[in-house]
Amino acid sequence: MAVHVVYARADGHSCLAPVTLRTAPAYGDPPFSTPGWRTLVWDSGPLVDPFHTSRGCGSFQLILAGALRIRVTGGPLREAIARPGDAFVFVDTQGQGHEASRLEGVPLTALNLRFPADWDALRQPFADWPQEAVPFPAPST
Repeated sequence: MAVHVVYARADGHSCLAPVTLRTAPAYGDPPFSTPGWRTLVWDSGPLVDPFHTSRGCGSFQLILAGALRIRVTGGPLREAIARPGDAFVFVDTQGQGHEASRLEGVPLTALNLRFPADWDALRQPFADWPQEAVPFPAPST
């Protein structure tokens, strides 16, 4: 299982980095909370979703069927492809965002879990979270 985090640097460029899950919590430990989830089925329409940012506080997307390509604008790794069992952690809620595409017109099915506004809990499960992947300050009103 490959997991990549998609995040925005302070200069607005989106970046992509592989991350590794730490040892899983004990079986009886409480789960992380989520404000919602959905099953995503992308089987028609355009093959490319142009550059866009993640909604809310971001999300975790697990690929169930098909393949999803993500492209970003900065960093040494500019593209990653996820297949069934692979996942993306999207936290690029500001900046230039990412481009998503399904490969070769094959239908894509994924499970998408929205993140709560708890940055420390979000990055805790990952052993090698990128240091430059930090939350942006809340916009002033």
